[in-house]
Amino acid sequence: EESELQSLGIRNFEYVIVAIGANIQASTLTTLLLKELNIPNIWVKAQNYYHHKVLEKIGADRIIHPEKDMGVRIAQSLSDENVLNYIDLSDEYSIVELSATKKLHLKSILELGVRARFGCSILAVKHNGDIQLSPSPETVIHECDCLVLMGHKRDIKRFETEGM
Repeated sequence: EESELQSLGIRNFEYVIVAIGANIQASTLTTLLLKELNIPNIWVKAQNYYHHKVLEKIGADRIIHPEKDMGVRIAQSLSDENVLNYIDLSDEYSIVELSATKKLHLKSILELGVRARFGCSILAVKHNGDIQLSPSPETVIHECDCLVLMGHKRDIKRFETEGM
């Protein structure tokens, strides 16, 4: 109901997330009302492909498929034991958390030549709970450290197969 949204002071919000369960009609109508109220950023959970298409047509700013996204994330983790987590930046680029192997133990970032040899950037190193952002080339990697890499997906995969 538009009056209910207005009574909440919805016009004061920059972001609104519509996560209405299985009721596609309520989700769609709520999104439409929010667009008419000129909410700048509306993120909506889509139930399926057709719901996604409707949300796109009425102007949802971001459409999320949590079940599909989690399925992809789990499949990625199952298919590669070194991948702890990842974020797709685009179809070609990702940020990936990798668990350092024995091969990397006690080697510096400079020795590994991750950027020069593989075209990836190490954004952070997590060691014993401490996080070092923008690590220096002299930073020493230990087995089981968490490396946060950014780069082209094929370069990250190449580092995993050849460098680790």
